[in-house]
Amino acid sequence: MDSLRNRLQQELQQQPDIEIQQSDSWGLPVELINIRYTTTQRTTMDILMKMILLTIQKIEVSESKMIAEFLAVEPLFVENIFLKMQRAQMIELRVGSYVLTKTGVSQLQSGIYEHPPKKREMKFYYSGCHDAILCQQPENMFTKKVKAFRLTKNQTKKAETIDEEQMRTALLSARAGITEGAFQEVINTMEPPQEIETQLIPCVEFYIWNRTENNYFTRVWNTLTEEWDELLEKLIDEQDPLGN
Repeated sequence: MDSLRNRLQQELQQQPDIEIQQSDSWGLPVELINIRYTTTQRTTMDILMKMILLTIQKIEVSESKMIAEFLAVEPLFVENIFLKMQRAQMIELRVGSYVLTKTGVSQLQSGIYEHPPKKREMKFYYSGCHDAILCQQPENMFTKKVKAFRLTKNQTKKAETIDEEQMRTALLSARAGITEGAFQEVINTMEPPQEIETQLIPCVEFYIWNRTENNYFTRVWNTLTEEWDELLEKLIDEQDPLGN
């Protein structure tokens, strides 16, 4: 923590009109949360799948090998595609013959194959002080035993208050839903966040005097986001700056 404080102090002191009056370090309480969600992948429908769907529309098909014989295609290929389409609820067996469902008709018309939904999950850090999801859980974190942030008691927001828009934004920023060429992955459903544990994220605070403007202000370095945290700076200046 001392080496980080020294580095930040040197960075601040490069500005000739400021003077660091005091500094402190403390832990910002954040909740590690797990978000479970489902996604659907969309890809351009291949020619064989289109041909199978069109054939089912034209003739009565009771089993996949009939399609294989009709199209002169290896039976195993057709059987695999049949299983895919059944899992995706594109076709179903009615009175002994396969028919296209509304989903199958829609996908055939669009030429886009929607894969069956997949269950996924991601872990994020939520801060009640920010009332926001700060970031995805990083592989490596700066850790240090520190005292709790002095203004924590004033913050009552919990991860359970996170709405779907916040979760979707966080998931999209972590590339949970992507579009690359003909490939697209979209988020379908999201479950309420599960709270795993509360952690203290080390932060470094500086109380600074600006000689030119003759005023005092706070700078706070957040080690989780690895940047100066304007929200925490404003919160401290309004409620409890170090100079008080």
